[in-house]
Amino acid sequence: MTESIRRIKDVIKETRHFLHRAPAGSQCKYRQAQHAEYHLYEKHSWLSYTLPQQDLNHRPHFSLDVKTKLSKGLILHVAGRGVIPLLALYMANGKIKMSLGQNRLIQHKQKSSDGDWHRVEFSVEKSSFHLLVDGIRVTDGHLPNNEGSSLDFHNPVYLGGDIKGYTKGHNITINSVIGCIRDFKMNDVAIGEPKGSYKTLPCLDGLTEMGTYFGGGHIALENYFNAGSQFVLAFELRPQYLTGLLFHVQSHKTSLNVFLKENKVGVKLNDANSAVSVSVTPPQSLCDGKFHVITVSRKRDIIKLQMDSMSERKNVLFTSGYTGLDTLYIGGTTKQKGVPVHSPFVGCLRNVKLNRRPVAFEKGSRVVDPVSINRCPKE
Repeated sequence: MTESIRRIKDVIKETRHFLHRAPAGSQCKYRQAQHAEYHLYEKHSWLSYTLPQQDLNHRPHFSLDVKTKLSKGLILHVAGRGVIPLLALYMANGKIKMSLGQNRLIQHKQKSSDGDWHRVEFSVEKSSFHLLVDGIRVTDGHLPNNEGSSLDFHNPVYLGGDIKGYTKGHNITINSVIGCIRDFKMNDVAIGEPKGSYKTLPCLDGLTEMGTYFGGGHIALENYFNAGSQFVLAFELRPQYLTGLLFHVQSHKTSLNVFLKENKVGVKLNDANSAVSVSVTPPQSLCDGKFHVITVSRKRDIIKLQMDSMSERKNVLFTSGYTGLDTLYIGGTTKQKGVPVHSPFVGCLRNVKLNRRPVAFEKGSRVVDPVSINRCPKE
C-alpha cells in the first residue's frame, strides 16, 4: 500500500468518526449568513455540496472568494466520468490554476498567496474552459471534439482537501488550501450551507470578541473535576445549534452531563444505581444572538440549575465518598456511553468558572479540533 493511499484511508476513517458526532438540532438562523465564510485551517479540511446534476453538467459556472498566505493547496474539486475525469481549482507556486485532467490546464500568471481576498470565476463550455482572477481572464483552455457538451460530473462537489483520491494521478495536491473561502456560487446563485464539513471554522475575518468557539470539537481538562463532590460551574453560552453536549465528566461511579436539547438546558447526575435530572426551558429561543448566563451547582443534597433569571432544583438522593479528580470534557466527548446527547456543542462559550475560579483552556488541556480558543465571531 502506497503512503498516499494509506493517508487517504486514514483520513476517511477519521472523517467517519467526526461525522458520527456531527452537529444536531435546529440551527440558529442568525449564524447562517456568517457561515458563508469558512476557514479551512489544516490540510485535511473540506466542505461538501450536493448540486443539481443538470446544472453541474451543462456549462457550469462557479465563483468564489479565496484568501491564503500559503503557495499550495486544493480549493475545489469534483470528479467526473468519461472524457473529462475531473474539474479542479487549486493553488500551486502561489498561482491559481484550473485543471480538467489529462493535461487540460490553465493558470493565472500573478501570485495570489498574499493573504488578501481574491475573486475567482471559472466555467466549462462546449469547446473551452475559462478562468478569471480578480476580473482578469487568462488564456482559455481548449476542449477538442466539443468535450464540454458531454460532461458527466457527479456529486459531491468539494471545497478543500481530497479525501477520496480523485486528484490522484493528475499532478494535483490532495491537501486543502489553508485559508478562507466565501461567497461560493454556481451560475451566479449562492449555494448555501454545505452538506458536510470536516475541520472547518467560521472565517474570523471580521470583528471578534472574547470567548471560545466550538465548531464540533472539544477540550479535555485532565484531573480537573469530581462529579461526586460539591461544586459551582458557571458559564455563558451563545449556541449555533440548539442541541449539543456542553460538559461531561465520568468519575469512579458518578457522572455529570450538562447539555442542550432543542432549546432546553439540562443537567443529568448519575451514580451507579440512580440518577437525577433537572432542566430549564426559556420562553424565548436561545437563537437570539446573545450570551446567556448559566450556573450549575451542587450543595449537599441539592442540585440547582440557573439560566438567566430562571432556575430549577432537585434533591440528590445519593452521596459519593470518591475524592479523585477526573477529566472534564467541554463541548463534547468521544466517550459516547451514557451521555444524554451524542452531538457536540457548536457555538461560543465564555467566562467558564469552576468554584468561582476561571477555567483556563490554554493550560493543561487537550484540544480536539475544530475549536478556536479566545476568539468568537462577533454578532
